[in-house]
Amino acid sequence: MMMPRFADTQTRIVRAMANETPYRISLWMPPGQPPEAGWPVIYVLDANALFATFVEAILRGSRRPDATGIGAAAVVGIAHEGDELFATERRYRDYTFGPSTLVPASQAGGGEAFLTFIVDQLAPGLREEFALDGARQVLFGHSLAGYFVLYALMARPGAFRTFAAISPSIWWDEAGLHERMAALRGHAARVFVAVGEWEGEAAPWQRLAPGYEQLMQRRRERRMIPRAQSMARALSGVLGEERVRFHNFPEEDHASVLMIAIQRTLRFALAP
Repeated sequence: MMMPRFADTQTRIVRAMANETPYRISLWMPPGQPPEAGWPVIYVLDANALFATFVEAILRGSRRPDATGIGAAAVVGIAHEGDELFATERRYRDYTFGPSTLVPASQAGGGEAFLTFIVDQLAPGLREEFALDGARQVLFGHSLAGYFVLYALMARPGAFRTFAAISPSIWWDEAGLHERMAALRGHAARVFVAVGEWEGEAAPWQRLAPGYEQLMQRRRERRMIPRAQSMARALSGVLGEERVRFHNFPEEDHASVLMIAIQRTLRFALAP
């Protein structure tokens, strides 16, 4: 896939030692002199779709941090090889930590290995090579990748300063996430959780479209908004209200909420 090119962007293939899988890694560094500790850095999942969006958002937002609340940061995109914006089968494998009725058990549950790759191989290697601040790392994921971000928070709370889970697929294993939450006590992680209003119902243009009943049945089963609200509330109780932010954006759907949530994530993570 040909993504937009930006100055100071590097792209390479890195093979994960934990699962022997190659990933396309893109790195963009802001112009100018980095801070003494290095640049804050956003690790973005599904980077074939989202890497360029993050770079543009930071380029524009950091020009006027006094007005936008967004400072400069580096962006690391983690993508599956190939041309797909969202590689469905490989997402099931890498972003989950247990089986589901959606896919055979052999095709899911590789999240531990993928998390080990990011935290123990990729991030340390990039910090050795580039001016990146290991104390100001952000992990961002949407949908099933948002579920991965929440699990990463429970499993490795000290690995990132900020965890951003947008429209997280908590339904994959809600009980497992809540069972692990006690491990967060005493940690200083910050968490941003967001959903869109129309994830609980249908957008106006969907209500007369074919497949409306199937759409609503799926949304009733997955309960995206109440599950996200419940998760944010529980996290606030463990981490403190000042460390957890929840937004239910009006007039946004599961797909459309992503763009506005990126801006709000950057403000939450990179405020001067």
